[in-house]
Amino acid sequence: MQEEGCSGKSPDAEGCPGQTIAEERTDATGTRWKKVYTGGGAHFRHWVEQFKEIYAEENLSVEEEDPAGFSCFEQSGEKMYSVWLRVRQEEA
Repeated sequence: MQEEGCSGKSPDAEGCPGQTIAEERTDATGTRWKKVYTGGGAHFRHWVEQFKEIYAEENLSVEEEDPAGFSCFEQSGEKMYSVWLRVRQEEA
């Protein structure tokens, strides 16, 4: 559901930049991470708090993303972030 005045594509829409689609990566220490959220504003802050409560802060990583191609973020100047969750061994 898009807010009024927001004409950008949702992060999972066809043709959106690849970094917004759920993905995994491995860091320099061999730890695997899975992207679980991309967005900003109050909704982002709410989800980060929920992830912290459920998974503990040490299992999260938050990174600022390039909002190019997302008119809501480009027009508002609001920052866009991705939340990464550490993949547990039993999930690997």
